[in-house]
Amino acid sequence: MTRQLFLVETRRLLRHPLVWGATVLVLALQTFLSWDQQPDLSIDPVNATGLSTCLAAVVLVVASLAASRDGRHEMPESLAGLPGRAEHRTSAILLATPLAAGLAAAVAVGGYLVIRLLSGPAGGRLDGWEPLTGMAAAVFAATLGVAVGRWARWLIAGPLVVAVLGYLIFQNHQNGAAGWLLPVMQVHRPDWPDRPSAIHLLYVLALAVVFGGLALLKHRVRLAPAVAMVAALAGAVPLGAIAAAKPPAVLPSLGELSMNDVDQRVRERYFGPDAHRCSGRQGITYCAYAGYEPWIPLWEKTIRPVVDALPAALRARAPRVEQTAWTWFFGHNLGTPLVRPPMAWGHPDQRTMLAQDVAFWATGLNDSATRAYKAHPGKGCDVRGQARTVVALWLIGQVSPPEQPRVLHVDGDQGRIPGTYWGAAEVGYAELLLASPDAGEKVQANWNTLMKPATTIDQALPLLGLDRKLDSPTGATPCL
Repeated sequence: MTRQLFLVETRRLLRHPLVWGATVLVLALQTFLSWDQQPDLSIDPVNATGLSTCLAAVVLVVASLAASRDGRHEMPESLAGLPGRAEHRTSAILLATPLAAGLAAAVAVGGYLVIRLLSGPAGGRLDGWEPLTGMAAAVFAATLGVAVGRWARWLIAGPLVVAVLGYLIFQNHQNGAAGWLLPVMQVHRPDWPDRPSAIHLLYVLALAVVFGGLALLKHRVRLAPAVAMVAALAGAVPLGAIAAAKPPAVLPSLGELSMNDVDQRVRERYFGPDAHRCSGRQGITYCAYAGYEPWIPLWEKTIRPVVDALPAALRARAPRVEQTAWTWFFGHNLGTPLVRPPMAWGHPDQRTMLAQDVAFWATGLNDSATRAYKAHPGKGCDVRGQARTVVALWLIGQVSPPEQPRVLHVDGDQGRIPGTYWGAAEVGYAELLLASPDAGEKVQANWNTLMKPATTIDQALPLLGLDRKLDSPTGATPCL
């Protein structure tokens, strides 16, 4: 009897519009949210699992409605004459819903990862346990939904459980230790310590067995479900404790920070002697963290136009390109003249940032900002009215349109702002210079004069072949 009911329930769930509608929605939404980001195997599986929580929520509601179906609308009287008992129906649903849920989650998570791998060179390291956790979370939602449907037959019971769990999961944005007791941990950055993903996967599966046994025990106490439930609970408790005992990324508070404040679990990976993999390309050394080497050609595509616009002597000593873990920026020597790609790639601001690194190094603006910061910590300096500012913005314009200073998106919720200030006049003259067909020749021919902090824009205009169209006063706290 259970076998026939299982086949019926499986066919029903495999055709359920809510389950597959949620699967398509999750897959499409996750692809849309990451379409402009380079594939990163360190975080893409985590993102897929986090968003598949929406699919798990639908599964939980569908499972609860299926399990409580025979207790609504005078169904008990209608089913009383049938040979199958409620226990058989629960067993059938308990077998069918995890199967359908796991399959739907595999399509959503696996489909997303395939799309990501086909969309460009992938960086990072794949944690194979993370995609499995996305499937396990759906299985957990299925058995929890059956238990809720059996023990609380109200139609609102399933949605209420979804609302509570969803609130806890989506409010757990700090990745706190106790959050590992939830079925999904949706937040992660590529430069955070490793997650206890294997332990968490086993914990979620153990919870799925616990709620499956709880659903069966609603009818009568049987040895097999009781033993399975107790054993799974005995496993879930220590597994959850082990996962929760792993502290999250230790992000220090504001203040004077140094290498000593960097989380010790990431020091070797991001600051050790073997942290980077380096290679030379057309005279420039590119260093990426292990697993991110496929992104080096993408960085080169951004940096090369800026370097090619420099005089030959500067091109020959272009700074090294070294990937930087910006979560731990205080552990890096930011005063060293390096081009610093972040741990993510794809956002236009990230290309602007690399172009700024090269341009500010070449024109001396970076050194000026560093000296000003050391003299007056926390304050920048003003490069308005200086000819080299126009040249720096012109160099950046080889890659990204010149614009006034603003916070540039680095990765995640992190940003970076230049330590120098300029205005609309400098941007306007840089745009005019970009429109000039022989700008490169004039800049290189007059480079030494243009790079002097004392050379004003008005003095440089004849050298650059530009007419005076904008007022460009010198700033109040000039960079020297």
